[in-house]
Amino acid sequence: MEPVLPLSIVISVVGGAAAGFLTLGRKFGELEMRQDSRIEKIDHRVDAMELKLAKDYIEKGDLQAMMERLEDRMERVDNKLDRILLGYDRDALG
Repeated sequence: MEPVLPLSIVISVVGGAAAGFLTLGRKFGELEMRQDSRIEKIDHRVDAMELKLAKDYIEKGDLQAMMERLEDRMERVDNKLDRILLGYDRDALG
C-alpha cells in the first residue's frame, strides 16, 4: 500500500505556498511603485534643470553674435563722438 499524505498537510502546504507567492507579489508591486515614484521625481528634476538652462544660459555662438553686434554699435558711437568732440573723421585719416 502506498503512503498517502493527509489532505490537511497538502492543503496547508499549498495554502502556505500561495500565501508566500501573494506576499512576494505584493512586495514586488510595492517595490515597483516606489521605483516608479523615484523615477518620476528624477524626471521632474531633469525637466526643471532643462528649463533653468534654457532660461538662464545662451549658446556660445549666440553670445558671440550679440557681442559682435554690440562691438559694431559701440564703434559707430565712438566714431560719432570723435567727429562731434574733435571735429574730424577717424576713418578718413587712414
